[in-house]
Amino acid sequence: MKLKMLALLCATTLSCGPLWAGQDVYEARTDAMGGAGVAAGDRMVAGFINPALLSLTERQSEDVSLLLPTLGADGADKDKMVDKFDDVQDNYDALELAIDNRDVEGMLHYRDQLLGNLQSLVGNSAYASAGLGFAVVLPSSKRMSVAVIAKTYLDGFALADIRASDLLLLSTLDPLNPPALDDLSSQGRVIAGAVSDVGVALSSGFTVADMPLTVGITPKLQRLDTFNYAVSANNFDVSDFDSDDYRNDDTGFNLDVGIALQPMPGLTVGLSGRNLVKQDMQTMVSEGQQLTYQIKPMVTAGIAYEWRTVMLTSDIDLTENNKFAELEGPKYWRVGGEVKATDWLALRLGYRQDLNDVTTDVYSVGTGIAIGKFFRLDLTGMFGSDNAIGGALQTSYHF
Repeated sequence: MKLKMLALLCATTLSCGPLWAGQDVYEARTDAMGGAGVAAGDRMVAGFINPALLSLTERQSEDVSLLLPTLGADGADKDKMVDKFDDVQDNYDALELAIDNRDVEGMLHYRDQLLGNLQSLVGNSAYASAGLGFAVVLPSSKRMSVAVIAKTYLDGFALADIRASDLLLLSTLDPLNPPALDDLSSQGRVIAGAVSDVGVALSSGFTVADMPLTVGITPKLQRLDTFNYAVSANNFDVSDFDSDDYRNDDTGFNLDVGIALQPMPGLTVGLSGRNLVKQDMQTMVSEGQQLTYQIKPMVTAGIAYEWRTVMLTSDIDLTENNKFAELEGPKYWRVGGEVKATDWLALRLGYRQDLNDVTTDVYSVGTGIAIGKFFRLDLTGMFGSDNAIGGALQTSYHF
């Protein structure tokens, strides 16, 4: 899936804090409630977020359920970087042609246009994320609940590294004695990572001090892909970021675990640990720079209270989600709620805040529509500051 957004990164030290999504999974019902699902997630999403939820009594079912598919994306491009890079290419090619043809008027025009394009790219930022998932949830059992899951998640950022040497060259270009144009020293860069999982979620329930307690585990095969794409600004094409020249991949094993406790009717407390096996992988070297993509254990606590047709829930990350070792990652607090307006319609609201202030805050709204007992459609819209926008959609079937 092609990235369409970019974000700011320091060109030499990699020391600044870029925008970064870091959500890791899309599921429309959960996303509509701010992404809070560790205690509130239904059986369809349990294998993605907290496998212990599969065995909660009120969420069990004798149906076979298919989540086919869940998909989503979010991002922000407040500075319209992609369009600006397109303008750089167009005006660079036109300036080169004017120089070849000794077109003084054209050189003056396109020199000024290109100079303005590069100046407008200084300090721009954006990000993008996208995800796709599938799940098969088998009928619940007193001994063991089982789900088979598969998902892919990609997010990334980039930079507009504008060099003073290019600005000086263009501002002093003499149309009566023009230089031969070489590629610009300024660069466009995309840095991204993707994680793909295929696994089996297993869960069982117990009683501890008269309180229902469930535990779950998801062993999974995991593939990592990294992308480190950097080229001259006049050759930058965001759709080329996943070329083999800039891509590295590896496959390994990982593990998710979770618990869920119900200390009183309607109240659920959950804890999930995802990707407990730490993995590091080097990106390809691009324009002299190399980064370390990492999968680290992510621990999240959640609480949910359900009363009649209303559910309120909140999650908080207990660890940071650092995707690249050189960069700071987000740490989210999520809160949301759901109202079941009728037996076929649910309405949801949510909010997600990054406690590390690395990413923008996001608001969400969504709905769930059931058509009989067989089919369910869930839709979510997300928006935030810096023109952040996103959405999620999923369909599920129940037999």
